[in-house]
Amino acid sequence: MTREVKIFDRLKGENDIEAVYKNGKVIISLDRKLKAIHLSSESLTHRLRFAVTVSSKAGNSVWRNRLKRIIREALRQEKVLSKERVLNEKSELSIIFSPYRINQVNLKRLFLKDIKPAVTDILNKLIKSTIKN
Repeated sequence: MTREVKIFDRLKGENDIEAVYKNGKVIISLDRKLKAIHLSSESLTHRLRFAVTVSSKAGNSVWRNRLKRIIREALRQEKVLSKERVLNEKSELSIIFSPYRINQVNLKRLFLKDIKPAVTDILNKLIKSTIKN
């Protein structure tokens, strides 16, 4: 029985997250709402690992959790872009998303239509940067 490789994975381990923060490169979306720190490493498995972090200074817990859910949903909807990038190379891509210029004061109500363009822009920049290298 053949098992399909899972493309999306959560970046959970403290050591893995620390490695991304220490060695990763920063990408900021054009609308400056989100930033992403990414690290690519060679691996036999094709997978994309991601985490979403939001500082407690950004807003209350309801707002922060809603932002995390919206970013995860935008990533799920952009799965095709991500698969293309990961399957082109034998690499494992780890990304940590976090807000850059948004917080509860600036953007009280969050909607997918507000956040999805920023996620798409970051994924497009990642694909372009890997094509150049």
